[in-house]
Formats: sequence, structure tokens, C-alpha cells
Amino acid sequence: MRSIAFLLTICAAVLSLAGCKQAPAPEPAAKPAPIDLGPSQDPAVTASYVCDDAHRVDLVGERFARITLSDGQTVTIHYVPKSRPPSYMGRGLRFAIGEKAVMLIQNDGVAVHCKPIQ
Repeated sequence: MRSIAFLLTICAAVLSLAGCKQAPAPEPAAKPAPIDLGPSQDPAVTASYVCDDAHRVDLVGERFARITLSDGQTVTIHYVPKSRPPSYMGRGLRFAIGEKAVMLIQNDGVAVHCKPIQ
């Protein structure tokens, strides 16, 4: 009698677990769209640069630089008046246009080279 009760208990447990559905696996994060490396179509952009690691910098007028990071984020930083070399800074980034090199520099010191987009 005990064995029948035990078997019925096990069957009930198996049946209740059979009704449980496993949670679906989360979908992988979508990869950002590749950054456009062609000339800007924005008439306010006076110059554009592409940087190592697939970053893009667009100078907007004389006062701002719009940076599109390789992960798709867009950050706007401000021109630093009377800076030498001419620089834009903000949000942990510095964009400097030197005579021999153009660099995008993070606050932690990591820097990448940039070149003009023709």
C-alpha cells in the first residue's frame, strides 16, 4: 500500500513538472549598424574624420564635434577656445587636430588616430 502511494506521489510530481515550460533564452543584443564612412550630407558639418576602431568625428560649425562611437552612441563635445592644438572636449573625450596627427583621446589615456574623410 505504501509503495502505491509512493508511486502515485512520484507520478504526480513528474506530471506537474512536465507542465512547466523553460523560460526562453534571451535574444542576443543587436549589433550596431556600421558607421557611414562617406562624406556627411549635413550642411552644418565643416569637416569629417574617421578614426581607428571605427569611430567617426564630424565638426559641426566651429563650436562642436559630433562623435559617433563604434558602438553606435553619438556624443557631442565642445570646442576649447584658444587651444593648441585645436581641441574639442567633453564627456570623457578629447578630439585634437595637430599638425602631424589628428587624435581622439579618452580620459583614461587611450588614443586612436584619425584621418579626414574625403
